[in-house]
Order: sequence, then structure tokens, then C-alpha cells
Amino acid sequence: MSPAIRVLGDPPFMALVAFVLTIAGCGGGGGDGGSDSSASIADAQKDCYFQYDESPPAEGSGADPLLGSEWHLAALGVPAAWSSAKGEGTRIAIVDDAVETLHEDLYPNVAAYRNYRSGISADARPLPCAQDDTHGTSVAGIAAARDGNALGVAGVAPRASLAAYNALAEGAGTEAAVSDALRRDEAITTVYNNSWGAPDEQGLLRDPGSLFRSTIRDGLQYGRSGKGSIYVFPAGNGGCGGSASSDCVRDDSNYDGYANTAGVIAACGVDENDRKPPYAEPGANVLVCGASGGSSRGITTTVVRNGYTSSFGGTSASTPMVSGVAALLLEVAPALTWRDVRLILATTARPVDTGASDWQTNRAGLRVNPYYGFGVVDAGRAVATAKTWPSVGANDSLRKCSFPRAVAAPIPDLGAVSDTVAVNSAACPITSIELVEVEFDAEGGYSGDLQIELQRSDAPPSSTTLARSRVCRYNGTTTPCGDYRHWVFTSVANLNESAVGSWTLKVSDLLAQDTTTWNTWKLTIWGR
Repeated sequence: MSPAIRVLGDPPFMALVAFVLTIAGCGGGGGDGGSDSSASIADAQKDCYFQYDESPPAEGSGADPLLGSEWHLAALGVPAAWSSAKGEGTRIAIVDDAVETLHEDLYPNVAAYRNYRSGISADARPLPCAQDDTHGTSVAGIAAARDGNALGVAGVAPRASLAAYNALAEGAGTEAAVSDALRRDEAITTVYNNSWGAPDEQGLLRDPGSLFRSTIRDGLQYGRSGKGSIYVFPAGNGGCGGSASSDCVRDDSNYDGYANTAGVIAACGVDENDRKPPYAEPGANVLVCGASGGSSRGITTTVVRNGYTSSFGGTSASTPMVSGVAALLLEVAPALTWRDVRLILATTARPVDTGASDWQTNRAGLRVNPYYGFGVVDAGRAVATAKTWPSVGANDSLRKCSFPRAVAAPIPDLGAVSDTVAVNSAACPITSIELVEVEFDAEGGYSGDLQIELQRSDAPPSSTTLARSRVCRYNGTTTPCGDYRHWVFTSVANLNESAVGSWTLKVSDLLAQDTTTWNTWKLTIWGR
């Protein structure tokens, strides 16, 4: 079955758009596209809602008039970082529905583009075509709108180069197109920003497919000449926005196979008061937050037709902020690996809403929360840390320990079953965990009945929720939540802990009527 993705819009400001991916062969990863001829633009925009003149916009010099409206920059410590870095020498690829590369505040930074729409030259600008092709332009402005040009806004990394790939455009959104975009120009692309993911508010497990997983795995291995590409995805907007609708099912980011793929940075969002917005969804895979706006204050950024808005939001907005900060790190320390970037962002993040009961302090002394990860990115602190960071290496030095377990037991209706792995230093010499994967295999019953928790009983004890019980809904109808046949959850909650100790997977059936058989599980610990 083809997985579904959708651009993560801007609750409560913008409707969400759904795209269906179909497998259409393997993607490549060649060089830059690009052609500014009037013929290519006219041909590409034929029958489009949006029409463009091929003339480049005028460039100016001076203060950006909307800079004072960009409250998110101060919230993320960006001004402090700008004294050292603005993204020079880095490139952020925007993989989205379209990008108005002729926008006055984006054009100076656009270095590459490719058009994935069917029947259109790949070298044509990936400009908005359909009336709702507006998302990518706003995302691009948050990441890298030009500063100091007396126009509009400034991005988090305003001197970074932009690549624009419309792999999610209508008539383009195939797995092959997305795969191609996620490795295009990987030697020189610093960060791939992806403000999209599985559909929200349904509670369904969404497997992205083997092509996506292999694309990310290869990008981590080979991107940036072996240092690894940086992939940033949104944690999601599936918190139902405070809705009491019976059709809304609160999601978890670990149900989204795009956001919980190993190596991906899952970015959450906070409002102007450093609190999770009503649409926030939790997840053990969530690493750090950007700003996403709330019900009363949005994010100021670029929009189509050379315009600007102050009402963008959602994790579509927080994701390019994290991407921009990653670019700032890689300007001051270009030798950082994908592992280094994750570790710096997490260990320098600013905890928020610290009175919330779901904060835990892990054994390495790091505070972590399912809604906030390790906190809001602190660009100033992260850039300062990057300058002297001793690299932990790339894939070649990443250690892995796996512990497969056969359970073969029914989970009683309204009951629970646990299985424990005792890990010693001989079996796993990892002293600093970077990521934990749990592959869970069960069948029969209703998968939404299950709550799944990964526990460490050694002092101090901890429990990380991987899945919550729920009744899934789709188009107003109760539906299966998906298949737990070898589903992989990821968790960052044990970051920098030692692997040694007892690891228990507890599976509880919290809803009546069904009995599930737990077949196997596998604990995989990654680190150094």
C-alpha cells in the first residue's frame, strides 16, 4: 500500500493538504537544476493558477522592515548567534510543494532548484502552480530569507544558500521524487528541511516504506562527503488543537514513520509563551523544538506573490527554524557530523514549561519531555558550543548493540505482559547512548488497545511511553490503527546514558474486547 504524507500546515491558520505517494522506481541525485529563460517559465506555468514574469526582482540594501515582528528569532537565541554565523557557505534544501524562487526576499539566496511536476522540465523553477501551492514559500523564508536588503524578513540563517525541490507538488508526490530530492546534491547540501509527514489526528501507524528508509540511511552514510546529511522533520500537529470532536484522535510522533526514522531530527514547536500549543503531539523520538506560534500569535515569513504574513505556524514553522540553526552550526564548524549536530542541539537546548509533570531527568542528567524533547533550540549557545566541539565521528564510529527477544505470549484483555533484557558491558560497551530503537511485533486483536512503555528499573528508574492506547478514526469511521508487525519505535530519552542495566518492555491492553499475541521484540542501542 502506498503511504500517505501531507504538508504540515499551520493550525489554526491554514488548511492542511494531503498527498499520496506511489512507488515509481528509484530516484537519482544529480546536480543543480536551473534555467531562467522565459520559455521555461512560461511552459512550466502553463495552465497554472499562479503566473510569473521571468524578470528577477530588484535587490536593495538596508534594515529589514519586518524584522521586529519576528519574535521567534529572539526566542531561539538567533541574534546572539548572528555575531558568529549567518549561514555563509551552507545550503538548506526545501523539500515541499513549491517555492517561489522569484520572491524578492528569497531570490538572492536561491542556488539550486529542481521541478518534479509531471510533464515539466526538471530544470524549470519549482514555482507555485496550484492555488494551494503556498506552503514551501513560507517555509523557505523562515529558514533563509535574505537579511539586510531593506525587504520583509530575515531567515534564521539569512546568508545560507537555498535549494528548492517541489517533490510534493500535485502530480509529483511519488516516493521516487521524494527520495531523489532527499539526496540531491548531497555533497554540498547541508540540511534537508521537510515540513511534512504522515496525516494527523487519526492515530494511525504510517510506514514510510523501504525506499524512504534506505534514502535516509544512505544520506547519513554518504552525504556531505561522509559526514552525513542533516534531515529535519516535524514532530507533527496531531494534538487535535484542543478539539472535542469524536473524529479527532490524538497522535504520537512515533506513529509517523517519517519523523521516527533513525537519524532524523524530529522538531516540536512552542508558542510565544514557551508552551506547547494545543495541536502539539508527544513522542519519545522528539529531539528539540523551534517556535510554532499559538492561537494568538503566528510566525512572520514570506508568502507567494512577493508577499509576507504574520500568521504562519505549526511544526511546519518550527522545523525550518531548527534547520536554520543547524546551518549556523555548520558554518562555524563545517566538519561536524550528523551525530554531532544532533548532540549539540539536544545538549544546548533550553528547557521550557519546567513545571510540567512529564519532564524526566535521565541518568546522564539531561532533562527530557515527550512534548518538548530536550527543549527549545538555543542558537547562540549551540553555535558557541560547536566552535570547540570534539567530534564523536560519523557512521564509521557509531556503535550498535541488538538484543532480539522471543515472547510468544498473549496479552490478556485489560492486562499486561512485560519482558526484560539485562545488558552488561561485555554484551554492549556503549557508555553514551545516542538513540534507542524498539522493534515490536504483535498480531491479532486491535492494535489501538495497546500502551507500550520502555522502562529502566535501575536507579533512577525511568519509563518512556512509545505508544498510547486509542481508538482510531478515519473519515468519521472507527478504523484499525495499523499493523504492529515489526513496527520500529525510536527514543532519544536515554541520550548520553550508559547501555548497561535492565531494559523492560511493558505492553498493556487498556481497552476491552480483544486479545493480542505478542510475538517478538528487539532492543537496539546506538551510541559511542
